[in-house]
Amino acid sequence: MFGLKKTLSFAAVAAAMFAVQANAHPDSLVLTPPLGWNSWNVFHENINENQIKEIADAMVSSGLKDAGYIYLNLDDNWMHTKRDANGDLQHHPKTFPSGMKALADYVHAKGLKFGLYGDRGLRTCHHYNSEWESENGSYMREEQDAKKLAEWGVDYWKYDNCDPAPGSNQEADYTRMSKALRNSGRDIVFSICAWGYQPWMPKIAHLWRSTFDIGPEWRSTSWYRGVYEIIDENNKYWEVAKPGNWNDPDMLEVDNNNLTYEEQKSQMTMWSIMAAPIMISSDVRKMSNQVKELYLNKDMLAINQDSLGVQGHRISNDKGKQIWTKPLRNGDIAVALLNDNNSTQTIECDFSKIGVTGEVEVRDVWQKKDLGPRSSVSAEVPAHGSVYLRLVIKPVPREPFKGKPFAIPGKIEMEDFDIPGTGAGNTSFYEKDAEDHGETDYRKGTGVDIYKKATGYIVGYNQEGEWLEYTVNVAETGEYTMFAAVASANETSGFKLSMDGEDITKEISVPKAVSGEDNYDDYNKVEAKVNLTKGEHILRFTVTGDWMDIDYIDFTSDGVDPNPICKDADGNVVDCTQAISGAVNVVANSARDFNVFSATGKHLGRINMVGSSRVAAESMKSAGFANGVYMVREVKGSKTMQVQVK
Repeated sequence: MFGLKKTLSFAAVAAAMFAVQANAHPDSLVLTPPLGWNSWNVFHENINENQIKEIADAMVSSGLKDAGYIYLNLDDNWMHTKRDANGDLQHHPKTFPSGMKALADYVHAKGLKFGLYGDRGLRTCHHYNSEWESENGSYMREEQDAKKLAEWGVDYWKYDNCDPAPGSNQEADYTRMSKALRNSGRDIVFSICAWGYQPWMPKIAHLWRSTFDIGPEWRSTSWYRGVYEIIDENNKYWEVAKPGNWNDPDMLEVDNNNLTYEEQKSQMTMWSIMAAPIMISSDVRKMSNQVKELYLNKDMLAINQDSLGVQGHRISNDKGKQIWTKPLRNGDIAVALLNDNNSTQTIECDFSKIGVTGEVEVRDVWQKKDLGPRSSVSAEVPAHGSVYLRLVIKPVPREPFKGKPFAIPGKIEMEDFDIPGTGAGNTSFYEKDAEDHGETDYRKGTGVDIYKKATGYIVGYNQEGEWLEYTVNVAETGEYTMFAAVASANETSGFKLSMDGEDITKEISVPKAVSGEDNYDDYNKVEAKVNLTKGEHILRFTVTGDWMDIDYIDFTSDGVDPNPICKDADGNVVDCTQAISGAVNVVANSARDFNVFSATGKHLGRINMVGSSRVAAESMKSAGFANGVYMVREVKGSKTMQVQVK
């Protein structure tokens, strides 16, 4: 029997596995990294119509299209320096005499998609660097150009960063084009090429260049970046990538000059494990069988195209001997051993160091063979070479922390999230920071920050994107009220709840503490109505705004908070049995206005009180109601209950 060890290293690796599930980008054009071909690295500005048609033919006949390489993208210099009489972009009449619409039709007829290149400035990069008098940039012409692209049948738009207009703003320029493409009437993949990642890019684009331009060297001796320098830079942003949003470390340099075979194979390995868009940029009309095998390796492509969409990242670097991992949808783990040294090195990977205990089946991606059950690997890796493995993980189910699901209606203590298992759907938490900041050994080894307070254990130090999951059993289908005890010293803290991957609440803001700049002991109540379905489910609590603490969540079927938090006028917590209208302030909607009726239906007045029968009885007695049985009904709501004042 083997499983995944519940260690800090596993929490970091396996939690990332399912972190993206609740955050998938709504645009579904490229839910896996796009695969295709780009003209620049192989042909640069020297492109023409016949050449591109031959490339399209070769992509089909070689098997590239069937393997998933479906985008055929023209880079710079397809266009005329001048616009037409209507101000539209136009093709170069000598090199593309039939025009872009005819070429797009040819490409589409082959079962491929068609891409073009443009620029946010006044001129594209080649025209700018050539000092041509050109007007092919799209600055302040975004709507017009996007409509022309749609008219031609363009599917992919790479948008460069040269010759910006005086006084222009990069983010504003790219945002205008993003909106124009979305309003063009055609689905067009938007690829930002601004030579580096910026936090605003995932909001407006499908992919963005995370680095400067690549060149055909392992480490650069020129103005561009070498393959390894690109790998190193792209790794910084691994947490940003997710389905529909991809870091783009630039095109392949495979089958071009200068790179050794091992360096070419390493570029394929690393683009695959980094969930990078793979854009071939070689002459596929005459590629060798060795190169074709790199491009068409099914195991390599399966890892790159894995639907979980997590970008693999480096977990260790011992003097250039590196280990990279990438979690996969079915629970398997991809592992790359990368040698950045100039000589062959022995690289060892003990699977327990990446959270895997016992023996697991191992498949070698490039050798295309199973290596059998192993608990570690040791490989002689050539200079700048790589070994690419897939660890086949046997699923182990998650378990409720206390042996059985939480009952709804009922109370969920946040520190009692499920015990994680292995495989798809069996991770039960995601913690960005593996260091345990809590002051208790409760759930030690998970990295989840649990603190001991007067009320018991709470989960604190929660950052945006972190989540916890709980197996729950809903008694009956219907509407429930969720009450949560939360604290924050931050104005932007918040959370949401989902069940089985579907949101059951919108984002819920957490009130900021009224006293103290760093007061996380001032608890408040928030609530929301939720519709739940009878049966066993997985409930997820996701932090949507940094730095909040949470004690528990209560679900009730009667809309009454069974554990109200009551405060006096100074904000001090008091016994809720003292809660009477005007005497205390009951936080976060726990106090409501109720109409009071006699047993015969006579209206006797209105009272503001906590909506539980025990507290209501004390409140009504203190407000002067005589002993007896009353019916009370919420003024703004449907809650009705019987209250006996003694």
